[in-house]
Amino acid sequence: FQHYYITNNLSMPWSEQALSYVRKLSPSINRNHYLPFVIDESKCGLVHKDYVPQFQKRPEIFHVTDEAVKLTGTGSKVTRSNAINQFLLKLREEGTFSVLKGWREETYSVFKDGFRSEILFDIERAAVGIIGCKSYGVHMNGYVYKDGELMMWVGVRNPNKAKYPGCYDNIVAGGISSGYGIWETMLKEAEEEASIPEEIMARAKSVGAISYTIVNDYGTAPEVEFVYDLELPLDFVPKNADGEVAGFELMTIDELKEVVITDKFKTNCAGVVIDFLIRHSLLEPDNMPDYVEIINLLHSKHPF
Repeated sequence: FQHYYITNNLSMPWSEQALSYVRKLSPSINRNHYLPFVIDESKCGLVHKDYVPQFQKRPEIFHVTDEAVKLTGTGSKVTRSNAINQFLLKLREEGTFSVLKGWREETYSVFKDGFRSEILFDIERAAVGIIGCKSYGVHMNGYVYKDGELMMWVGVRNPNKAKYPGCYDNIVAGGISSGYGIWETMLKEAEEEASIPEEIMARAKSVGAISYTIVNDYGTAPEVEFVYDLELPLDFVPKNADGEVAGFELMTIDELKEVVITDKFKTNCAGVVIDFLIRHSLLEPDNMPDYVEIINLLHSKHPF
């Protein structure tokens, strides 16, 4: 597989570069540019005003006012899911949003009051950013100690992926699809992406979560990533099984720090790595004037 490094701004201290990069995870959102997406008085998304005309074209599905985009009627989870899917399929057919070219036939559940609460509807994962719904995922840092030195395995994404092709990634990461639990997803992704057997995964430790709201060409995406750490056997070499990863590299911490603040690292995965470096005392406040702000940005409050 082929990849390359983006040259860093060598005149800027690493801490400042890291802060600039982490800000991509939760940029300032001007609420005047959005309308809340509402179901039964529950705010469950943010629709950018540039997207609103598409919703206005479907009054049988959406009621659009100056204050909100609301799903017409109430109905069951299935009824809501079908109505929204009908809308999205039409957008896909019309080619309105390029992100829908990456349609996955896989859905995320949108919850009323956070993960594991009432499910309002299920939505095609490629379309989450169009409605600005909150989604959830799992990410894992896989590391080893070689001659006493901590090193981390990172993946390189398949160059044919719709999002972040060819970028560096965590050894294992994936969204939590409808009907799946957190650990269930972690085990599934570990097997598919890195061929990590369950007996090794049993050593993985849940170490918290990061939260952020990315705004980019794919839309607006409030996300929560449940994070795990796994010390791997030194002789274990990850192998991809589902075609989504082009290969893996074992990096020293210095190599990791160099690349994690460049555009060749998938943005949210970089956040997971920086969180790891902080938790393992590989980044310390005495040497990082932006330490607290970086931590706050990695645990940002969502806009609804």
